[in-house]
Amino acid sequence: MLTENERMHTALIGRKRRRLGGQTLIEFTLALPLLLLTLFGVLNTGWLIYRTVTLQFAVREGCRYGITNQKLSLKDSGGKNYGLIESVRYIVQHSAMGFLGSKTTDAGYNTIHVRFYNPTSSLTTPDTSATANQGGNIIEVSVEGFTGTNLVAFMPAFFPVSPDARSADRIEGTPLTGLPSLTDY
Repeated sequence: MLTENERMHTALIGRKRRRLGGQTLIEFTLALPLLLLTLFGVLNTGWLIYRTVTLQFAVREGCRYGITNQKLSLKDSGGKNYGLIESVRYIVQHSAMGFLGSKTTDAGYNTIHVRFYNPTSSLTTPDTSATANQGGNIIEVSVEGFTGTNLVAFMPAFFPVSPDARSADRIEGTPLTGLPSLTDY
């Protein structure tokens, strides 16, 4: 049997515990939004880095394919053969792990650009002649103006990032069979 003094002491400890439980709950409630914002910020930043690195890989693959002056043996919806530019765009789109879509009608396909430069004339103005893909010229493959989705829906306000990716290389010597057409359209 407890003495009167022990009963009072037990009652005081019980009240103090209940007050501490309420205080802990309030502190957790105040800290939770900051904790979640930090967690989602780290996740979204990781997603943005992954997306940017994937697009950079895709344009590098397109550039590697373009310097060989090869064309894919594919046909567009109109039955025409792919030219060099469309072949490179196809390689970029299919190396981007779905970020740029999977069909030529997807919006991401229109963000893929293929340009040729003649180093003897200008490296700032693209060469649009029929022989722009001759050996020794520069091919530049890029994804510009791509706006993908963020991992966390409310994060675009904090991370308004539109990653661009670009790769350029010198085209190999002109093949013995002649230059493939840039477009067969």
